[in-house]
Amino acid sequence: MLQKLEVMLYVRNVDLIAKFFEDALGATLIKETKMIDGSFEIKLSVLDQVNINLYDVEFIREYSPSVSLEMPSMMFLTNDVRDLHDQIEMYANTISEVSAQGDQLVFNFSDPEDHYYAVGSITE
Repeated sequence: MLQKLEVMLYVRNVDLIAKFFEDALGATLIKETKMIDGSFEIKLSVLDQVNINLYDVEFIREYSPSVSLEMPSMMFLTNDVRDLHDQIEMYANTISEVSAQGDQLVFNFSDPEDHYYAVGSITE
């Protein structure tokens, strides 16, 4: 039975993106691991059962050349879209306005490397 999800993201500046996730989304550092090329993997907890593992994209190109370097589409869900929008707005490169999509409020934002993410309200 599955119990946890870890998402691997490949970025140009691991420290910068880790700080962005910590500041903008309240992620917490779990650990840093020095890789064989001297770069670091940073593991962050973003939700109780979801971690984000950040790797230097050059490390992946060198040691896992068959791995896709494309960023996954990620949507974070929250009960308070407007408060989270205000929080992320302080750190995001760009951020859209909150808008309605059906019965869900949504917005998107980019990190300092211009990777885009979405946020939506929890609907049940």
